[in-house]
Amino acid sequence: MTLSQTVKKGIKNLWKPQYTWAFFGTLLVGLIAHLPAMTHNLPTYDTFWNIYSNQDMITSGRQFLTFACGLSSFYNLPWVNGLLALVFLGLTAVVVTELFSIRKPLAAALAGAVLASFPAVTGTFVFVYTIDGYMIALFLSCLAVLLAVKVRWGFAPAILLLGFSIGVYQSYFSVGALLCIFLLIRQILNHPGEWKVFWAKAWRFLVLGVGSYAFYVITLKIMLAASGRTLSGYQGTDKVGTVSFHLLPAGILQAYRDFKDFSLPNGSMGENIWMKLAYTVFALICFILLVYLIVRKKVYRKVLSLIMLIVLFALVPPSASMICIMAPDVLFHILMRMPWAILFAFGLSLLTEEEAEELGKKKIGTVLSYAGFVALACLILNFVLAANIVYFNLNERYEKTYGLCVRIVDRLEQTEGYKNTDAVAILGGFPNAENYPSTDITGQITGGYHSTSGDYCVESSEKYAEFMKHYLNVTITVPPLEDQIGLSQTKEFEEMPYFPEKESIQNIHGVWVIKLNG
Repeated sequence: MTLSQTVKKGIKNLWKPQYTWAFFGTLLVGLIAHLPAMTHNLPTYDTFWNIYSNQDMITSGRQFLTFACGLSSFYNLPWVNGLLALVFLGLTAVVVTELFSIRKPLAAALAGAVLASFPAVTGTFVFVYTIDGYMIALFLSCLAVLLAVKVRWGFAPAILLLGFSIGVYQSYFSVGALLCIFLLIRQILNHPGEWKVFWAKAWRFLVLGVGSYAFYVITLKIMLAASGRTLSGYQGTDKVGTVSFHLLPAGILQAYRDFKDFSLPNGSMGENIWMKLAYTVFALICFILLVYLIVRKKVYRKVLSLIMLIVLFALVPPSASMICIMAPDVLFHILMRMPWAILFAFGLSLLTEEEAEELGKKKIGTVLSYAGFVALACLILNFVLAANIVYFNLNERYEKTYGLCVRIVDRLEQTEGYKNTDAVAILGGFPNAENYPSTDITGQITGGYHSTSGDYCVESSEKYAEFMKHYLNVTITVPPLEDQIGLSQTKEFEEMPYFPEKESIQNIHGVWVIKLNG
């Protein structure tokens, strides 16, 4: 056998047919869902700080983000970043199909499709300047679990991979945790009573979790000390490496509440009746098949197996909403919802279990399996539509913000006495609703996708200035924040009318003040 034949055979043995379906299912659906974000510049409130940024977010506990994003340069390149993100999402789908033994081509393609279109991915594409780094981290989180479960002593390199992933975005620790939990659940469902294998896996997962988090905390503290900085406290990052035991009960309770609230067929998981119906049908079919497997494998007769199964399922909510345990009052951004995509992958694995397929002897198995596939496909379609609606409104917001800033600059330059070196404060956030009524027609869809609703993509003097600099080639000088606060408390400001009314631009204490709102 020649060298080329040996290589081809090796690749064929390593790359299974279902991998191709999973990868290209991700790529195709990802392009349909996110192409608008990849081919347009759709600014959000944070975009202006990240048109060029090295993503040094160590004060937010993301010490490795700069390394992950450096692969595509530090510029905001939607097409390059987005394409890299989809490639790593595709590789993530390949790993997930292997972990859950999803072999059917249709199921593998749906696994990739649901990963690509999941609302958390859409929310991440809104911040496209970091999406490549985030999807690299997601892939490494899943790959770490694969190494830990498939390779002898694989948990050693897996600790480094998962630790790096957490250091890019902390929520991906939950992705790894859920994968481990569901793999243990599958072990009980498929091989109840085989505790030697179960505890061997559980031990590996425990070492992986503790080791990766320790690696993350230690490297974070070292890098913070070396740079002379401290954690900002944003989204509970100041709790890293510490445990407040008196807050644990409230945090765990909040994690269960959060899991319930997001998992119900509403919000970004149920924007319309078809979405709610598809989500409910898929969840119901998965539940039926889960119960069938428990009965089929007589798990209910094995007390220890049943207890362990209940414990593992009870660990799912706090694992998915883990950050609530450390910071119960945290704002759960849509970016942090990626762990929920693992639930759909687990559901797909139930639809393709050989034991569940035995129901096909009575034809009910085939009906349930394909009904589940159809329901998930319908849900994916709605995820894709929701993503495009999000990007539609982001474009609308850009256009409206552009129009508003043109009018502000025009009025400012026509104001007698104004010089382009003067300080300018644009106060009030968004324009007054009476003068500029809202024209957002997507709020009922985009409400669950943070930072995508509304009419404008800027709301402070600094961001108006950045928008004008990059999109209008106009430079204005913004006074310090404390000075702006002082100006907003003056009698002159209170008596000013709202823009664009006459006298809505005035010079107060040497600063040109534009009053958008109270």
